[in-house]
Amino acid sequence: MAPRDPHLPLQWTFLLNGVEHQATLTRGAIVHEAFHAALPREAISGCRLVFRTEQGDEIYPDNFLGDISDYLDVQRLLATSTPIPASDGAWRNIGFDHLAITVADRPGARDFLTEVIQMQCIRDDPHLTCLTTGPTTIMLFDAGQDAPLSTGLPSSWHHLGFVVDDLAAAYAHLRQHADRITSDFTMLERDERWSLYFFYKNGEVTLMFQFSEVKLADQGITDPTRSDFSKYLYDYAKRPYGIAWELRAATAGTSTSVGGKS
Repeated sequence: MAPRDPHLPLQWTFLLNGVEHQATLTRGAIVHEAFHAALPREAISGCRLVFRTEQGDEIYPDNFLGDISDYLDVQRLLATSTPIPASDGAWRNIGFDHLAITVADRPGARDFLTEVIQMQCIRDDPHLTCLTTGPTTIMLFDAGQDAPLSTGLPSSWHHLGFVVDDLAAAYAHLRQHADRITSDFTMLERDERWSLYFFYKNGEVTLMFQFSEVKLADQGITDPTRSDFSKYLYDYAKRPYGIAWELRAATAGTSTSVGGKS
């Protein structure tokens, strides 16, 4: 679900270094699409971009133009572009942070991931649904040609594996949701873990999940070069993710049915 009247045209302006850059998009476009249409390539490629309203409101690239127009009554943003400094220093891959996929039935996938997989929903708005365990997050987008930055097709994966602390308890939980999944409910021993696989169908796409309990002797990260990984990760579960426009409007004492400009 996009903002109200997502297909209506909207002229959008970015003010960068005192110069206005304009493009006509739709209310259902997001800032990410708008700055690519309006700003010159030299201000985008190899640069850090920050967006604010002239009143200082924080704006993110995944915000819908229609929401910004309706809730903040603006169609113009200040853009700051600074070059990304070159660095030849060492770096390392800390760990898996999130997986973003497109699905045919986003509410259905949200309900399955919260009720069966027991993830926490930290964002659910017209653009994006985020579900998390804290360090592991799945982001759901709508499949379809009208979805921003989408190929229009549902994604697929081989399987998505979660580690649980008690696989027997998780097994009992899955049995309670047997009408929503397909599984032989068999625990398989591997070298370092016990695993259980099951399938969930969303639209025409079937997704496979794996629950694992790592054996006690193999639990924990003992390599000192990776034992500190958690301090580099973001805890998605600590607060809502993104901007809740309706909550912001209610806090400001305004109506969520404001018309804005179009």
